[in-house]
Amino acid sequence: MKTFPLELSPLVRQGRYANFSRVADAAGQVFMAGYEECTADYFIERSGFPFWTLEVVVGGHGFFREGRQLRRLRHGSVFTHGPGVVQHFGNEAERPFRKYFFVRGGGSFPQAWHAVGLRPGGVLQLGDVASLVGVLDKIVDEGQHSDAQTGQVVDGLEAVLLALIARHQGSASGEKSASRVVYDLAMEILLREYRNLHALSDLAQRSGYSSEYLCRIFKKYHGESPYQVLLHRKMSAAWLLLRDGQLQVGAVGRELGYEDPLHFSRVFRKIMGCAPSSVGARG
Repeated sequence: MKTFPLELSPLVRQGRYANFSRVADAAGQVFMAGYEECTADYFIERSGFPFWTLEVVVGGHGFFREGRQLRRLRHGSVFTHGPGVVQHFGNEAERPFRKYFFVRGGGSFPQAWHAVGLRPGGVLQLGDVASLVGVLDKIVDEGQHSDAQTGQVVDGLEAVLLALIARHQGSASGEKSASRVVYDLAMEILLREYRNLHALSDLAQRSGYSSEYLCRIFKKYHGESPYQVLLHRKMSAAWLLLRDGQLQVGAVGRELGYEDPLHFSRVFRKIMGCAPSSVGARG
C-alpha cells in the first residue's frame, strides 16, 4: 500500500496523490501534490500545519476564514495555509469541493508564491482556472511516474502554474455581474462533466443558456470559445490516460466520447502537438 509523508483527510470521497520522494523539510521543494473530491461534511480546523500548502478549488462552494473575515470559496479560488496560520475552511454539503493542492517544504512562506500575490492564510480569486487544471494534472501525474527528471519537471510545472495564477487573478470580493455568474456556472459544469459533453450545444442544454450567449461571455472572461476549453480539457485527460498505459488509443477516445479513433487522433494531435500513439507509460 502506498504511503505518503502527510496524514490525508478521511473526509475525501475520491483522491489521487503524488509523493515526489523529496525531503519534506527541504526549502523550495514541492514534495507532495494531489487531487481530491471531498465529502459533504468536509471541514478542516486546526491551529496550524507544518508545511506550506497551496490549494486550488475547481468545483464546489465553501468558506475560508482569513483572519477575522469569512471568505467564500468557489470555482477559481486559490488559498494558502501553513506554519502559524490558523486553518478554518470547508465546503457546503450540497456542493462539495473538487480541488488540487501541493505542499512545499521549508519554514518560510515561499517567495515565488508571494511574488504572484499569494500570502500566508490568504485567498485569491482567479478569473479563469481551466488553464491551470492541465498543469495541476501533470504535477500529480509526475508522482505516478517518478524518474531522475521528476524534480526538475515538477519545479518547472510549479513555475508555469504560478505564472498562470498571476495572469488570471481577479477580485475575490464584491458582487459579480450576471454574465460572470453564468460564466462561473458554465465553467464549473464543463470541468465537472467534460467526459459527457460532446458539443457546445450539450453545455448550453446543461447550463440553460444559449450557445451564442456562452460564446460571448467566454470570449469576455476567458478569451477562448467554450468548445476550445472543452477540447483542451478532454485532451489533457486523454494525455493522462495514455500516459498511464492501461488503455489503447481507441479505448481512450471512447472514454472521452470519440467513437471514431481517427477523429480522436486528429483532435489530439491538433491540441497536444503529437500523436496519441507517441504517449506511453514510462518505465
